[in-house]
Amino acid sequence: MKHVNFSYNCFSEKGEVSLPDKVFTASCLEDGFQPIVFLDSCVCLHIIKVVEHKRKAQGVNIQRILALKEYITKYPETRIDPFFAFLELCSQKESFDFEKFEDFRHRIDFFTQVPIKIFKSFNYDFYRDFFVFRRIPPMKGDPMEPVNQILKNSYCTLLKIRSLATKGLTKSNAEYNIDALADWMTNELNIFRGAEYKLGMNIFGGNTEFRKMIGLNKPKDVKKKLKGTAWDMFHSKFTANSFRISEILQKAIYPFFLTSDANLFKIFQNFSIEIVKDGGENFVTSFVMTSDFSYPHLDDTFIEKNNKKLFYLFVNRSNHQHLFNEEKVDRMISELEAENNIPF
Repeated sequence: MKHVNFSYNCFSEKGEVSLPDKVFTASCLEDGFQPIVFLDSCVCLHIIKVVEHKRKAQGVNIQRILALKEYITKYPETRIDPFFAFLELCSQKESFDFEKFEDFRHRIDFFTQVPIKIFKSFNYDFYRDFFVFRRIPPMKGDPMEPVNQILKNSYCTLLKIRSLATKGLTKSNAEYNIDALADWMTNELNIFRGAEYKLGMNIFGGNTEFRKMIGLNKPKDVKKKLKGTAWDMFHSKFTANSFRISEILQKAIYPFFLTSDANLFKIFQNFSIEIVKDGGENFVTSFVMTSDFSYPHLDDTFIEKNNKKLFYLFVNRSNHQHLFNEEKVDRMISELEAENNIPF
């Protein structure tokens, strides 16, 4: 399968890849799958800056944006989609910012439709010209509904990881913390969060570079950091996984995820085993992942014992149907925010 070289980092369910070419795209469409490239929030903001400020855009590699424009012009069958990035960018306050959503959407829509010759020459004025292009109908319903329970469960789990971490990250605490996290997810949260568990294993297992993902290095703005990591977890698990994203959107999709930061995906590299549980109509139930087992604080004996624990946990929960209890999760979040000294 041939792919197109690109300067941003691109991921699919096969790992790090390049964006698909026409042959691969045609094969997807023939099989009934729409290839879609989901953009992360940073890529979206880069596009928006260039659309508005052109050559004067600050903090942006303009050549990357021009390369992306060339790609979507050359391969129009592959769509780029900023939807989940917009949800992240527009949900940072207590209520969803529909005005910001519309503003961002107009700029990305302009980027996709403006002729490449005009865009590359910067011979346009967005504020003058954007009305010429196709207008997308207004959004209906609650845009956060498809992802609300996923993000709340993730944020709650990240709070628990941080709460355990603040009590001690020495080697002597590692096994206790990992067991405590698994037991808490099983018995309290009532859903096993595989990616967050993997992050916890890295943090408790002595891989210090992951501590920043839960705000241990900078106690200020911990809530913002944890919510950002919850979104990162969402992007890494769902927007590059055809099974999960197709379940969310109820469409047959072959997804790619385009990002300016590949560090998060280190968590999901070098899998030895991946077990995904469908759960019938409920796709967000338990799944278990194992890795290359490179944890300075953990020895082989514990790894073997822990793998058995996770396997039997998966078997015992194989018929478990997760029912999201929002009131309970909100209460747990409030309690864990207090434990982490996060102001209300």
